[in-house]
Amino acid sequence: MAGSINDKKIEKMSEKFRLNKQKFESENPTITGRQILITGGLEPVEDFELLKKINEAGFEPIQLDEVVDLKEAGIEGFFAKPYKKLIIYVDDEPIEVEECFMTPDEILECSGKNPNGFYLKQISGHREIDYKKDRQHKVAIRNGLKFSTCKLEPTTVS
Repeated sequence: MAGSINDKKIEKMSEKFRLNKQKFESENPTITGRQILITGGLEPVEDFELLKKINEAGFEPIQLDEVVDLKEAGIEGFFAKPYKKLIIYVDDEPIEVEECFMTPDEILECSGKNPNGFYLKQISGHREIDYKKDRQHKVAIRNGLKFSTCKLEPTTVS
């Protein structure tokens, strides 16, 4: 019998969701608040309040162990915000921020540096992440993240 169900290619479906306007995916249609925050890179999860945006009904808080069905009608996305200000370090100077996601240029501005003259590197152990060519990348902000500023080389016109 041609075209039987066993002949069809089975594709792994993933559910898409938004967290603070950023797109993410989950392999399961049901996910906990904890998994949403971890997927978004927001750890430790206990530092963040998670809210579910329901169209026209406003926001509902989501507990870390609460299970959410991503296929539920009306869910527009999720918003996370830190319970208290987060402290990041730029050139070893502590800076308090209130955002869960920031671009390298926004981090530079918070540190008092002009993004037109500098770019940012994230220091993670012995690894560096260079944002020179990806200045609008959304970085998941966590307590204790370390960055260093680098001077942009002036461009010469010949």
